[in-house]
Amino acid sequence: MINPEAGGAEVHLHEVAVRLVKDGFTCIQYSHAFPGCKPEEDVGGVLVRRVGGKFLFNFTVWLRLRAWCRRDAIDVVLDDSNKVPFLLPWLTALPVVAQIHHLFGRVLFHETAWPMALYVLAFESLMPSAYRRTRVLTGSESSRRELLAKGFGNVAIAPEGADLALYRPPADAAKSGRKILYVGRIKRYKGLDVILRAAAKIKAAFPDLEMQIAGSGDDVPRLKELAKSLGMDGWTQFLGFVSEAKKVELYGAAQVVVNSSLKEGWGLTSIEANACGTPVVATDVPGLCDSVRDGETGFLVPFGDVDAFAAALGRILADPAAAGTMREKALAWGGAHTWEKAFEVTRDALLDAWHGSSNEATGSGSETRVETDGERVLA
Repeated sequence: MINPEAGGAEVHLHEVAVRLVKDGFTCIQYSHAFPGCKPEEDVGGVLVRRVGGKFLFNFTVWLRLRAWCRRDAIDVVLDDSNKVPFLLPWLTALPVVAQIHHLFGRVLFHETAWPMALYVLAFESLMPSAYRRTRVLTGSESSRRELLAKGFGNVAIAPEGADLALYRPPADAAKSGRKILYVGRIKRYKGLDVILRAAAKIKAAFPDLEMQIAGSGDDVPRLKELAKSLGMDGWTQFLGFVSEAKKVELYGAAQVVVNSSLKEGWGLTSIEANACGTPVVATDVPGLCDSVRDGETGFLVPFGDVDAFAAALGRILADPAAAGTMREKALAWGGAHTWEKAFEVTRDALLDAWHGSSNEATGSGSETRVETDGERVLA
């Protein structure tokens, strides 16, 4: 069962974890519970346990981490940081590898009330100290630079990918009509109001234009009201949470995929869309500036600039020949991204952390890595 609020970070963790299992690791993942979920289930060989609520899950981890590690005989911990950090190097003597897609910083004030924003920012301020000697993995060069500038000491790139067996152009490559598609979480910091206003701005030039928004989140009611006020009711669909198969269908039918976020670690939907032959218009912010090749696989525009977004959308929709060239480049770029490299980098980081810890415990200074099976990872 998939958490309906899962996004790119959760996809990344799952794709890496299932490959770790195939490579001989035992992976046990602890995540917060959600309505209708099973408290425990096997997902692709990964044992997923769901406990606690999403807003205070960090406290659940802090209170129970040591008991979990003892019960499951954990060798190494993969600390997947998303929103409130866990600061696990301070809480366990076990070796830790951290996956940090991006920091939120002041973006939080665009998303949530100031008490919650300050709460998360307070913990983010502790992260450089907590993870200074920990191997940190992130998904893009711009995110890596940001983390190093914040004071993290050892940051490597575990590049994002896509399931290319699933995300590929439809058998019928012809695209009918004009469709703009957004896929992802529907949160205020994602800036979907910019997309709606930009689409409304170009509707007169493209009477057959349709707007589709796939995903769930707490900003849906506000955006539905905005769409209504802009006169978009008849040609805008809020599709809610969709399956992976439905996502592929939507990507294949769209002329352009959009991402108007203020902050991303990478922008997984950019690569998924490109792998399906669809160009992307996105904001020129960390993460997205790496996943979109401006002028080749799509366009990058300033955050919050409705006119620039509208102009970029219009360039793709109005020129089929140029859009065709962009689709070819998008396919090549999307096809270059698989999950194998992310898995390999993560596996090597986990093994290095584990063997480094073993050497310290035995007093050995050897740099020789011994390949073994059955390492137990707590994610």
